[in-house]
Amino acid sequence: MKMEESHRPIKEWQKIFSELYSEADSNRTPEQMWTAVMAHTSSIGESIRKVAFESLLNSAAHTFCWLCSFVNKCNELQKDDIFSISESLCGIVSLKYPNKCGHCTHSPCDCDPVKMNTEKDKSARYKQLLVLRNRDWKSFKNYSIENYKGMFYDIYYGKLHIQTLENIGFHFLEEIGEASVCVRQLSQLRNIAKDDSTGIDSAFLKRLTTVEGIIENYDKYGKKQKDLNYASKEPDMLKARVVSAKMDLVGEVADSFSWFCAILNKLDSISKSIYDDHEKHRDVLPHLEQVLTKEYLDSDGKAICPRCKRCPCKCVFYNLGSGK
Repeated sequence: MKMEESHRPIKEWQKIFSELYSEADSNRTPEQMWTAVMAHTSSIGESIRKVAFESLLNSAAHTFCWLCSFVNKCNELQKDDIFSISESLCGIVSLKYPNKCGHCTHSPCDCDPVKMNTEKDKSARYKQLLVLRNRDWKSFKNYSIENYKGMFYDIYYGKLHIQTLENIGFHFLEEIGEASVCVRQLSQLRNIAKDDSTGIDSAFLKRLTTVEGIIENYDKYGKKQKDLNYASKEPDMLKARVVSAKMDLVGEVADSFSWFCAILNKLDSISKSIYDDHEKHRDVLPHLEQVLTKEYLDSDGKAICPRCKRCPCKCVFYNLGSGK
C-alpha cells in the first residue's frame, strides 16, 4: 500500500535527507549545520512578522531538513566525538515528550508555572520520562510530523490556542537559541579528551552516545548551571560541563521541535478559519509534508535536491555551512 504523504514517518524523511546530503554533510561540522538551522529559523521569524504564511511553510521545510540532517550527522559521528548521539529525531523528541508534557507528565499539560521556574534538578524527571518513552517506543519510532502535531495539540492546545502566532514564534526562536548555547558549550570542549589531565577519555564520551548513558551520567555528574566552575580543570567539574551540555542539547532540540509543531498547529487553525465556502471547509494553506514532498521529492517520489535537481546533491559550495 502506498503511504499517504501526510503520514510519512520522520525516520523516512531522515533517510531521504541522508540520501540527498550525506556526501556534502560529511565535510560539515555539527556546528556549521546548527548554524544553518538557525539561519532558516530566522526566516520563519521574518515570515511571521510579514504575515507571509506560504513563505513561512517553505522556511519550515528547510528548517526541518537541516534539523534532520543535524541529527543524522550526530548519528554518523565516531562514538568518541563529543557531538555523537545514537538517537533518531523521534527518539530525542519522545524522550522529553512521551505523549505527555515533559514537566508535569500529564496530557493535557497541568504545569504550575511558578513551580516550574523553581525546579532545577532534572535528573529524576529524565529517568521517569525515559521509562515512559521506552514503554511506547514501538509507536514513537514510526511517528510522522502529523503524529507529533496531534500529540502536542492534545498536550498543549489548552494553553496555546489563546497565544498569537507571533508569541509562539518567539518561543520557538528562544528554544533554538538555547539549543545553540548547548552546541557552543560542546564545541568549546571538543578536544577535551586529548588532555590526559581532564579524566575524560574516549570511553567516557562513548557512554554519552545514548540517552540512557547521558541520563545515567547526568544523575552522577550533572550540576546546576550556577554551580559550574568554568575556570576549574577538576575532572568531575569538566565531566559535569560535558554531561550537562549534552543533556541540555537533547532537551532543547526536543523543546525546539515542540514549538515548531506549535507553529504548524497554529497555522492549521488560521487556515481552517479562512473559508471561501463554509460548507466545503477547505484548508487554505498546505500541510508541511505537502511542502516537503514538493520541495524534496520528484514526480516519482524519489529524493531530489531542490537547487541542483540531483541526488545526491551536487551543489557547489566553498563554505559547506550553507546549502539545502
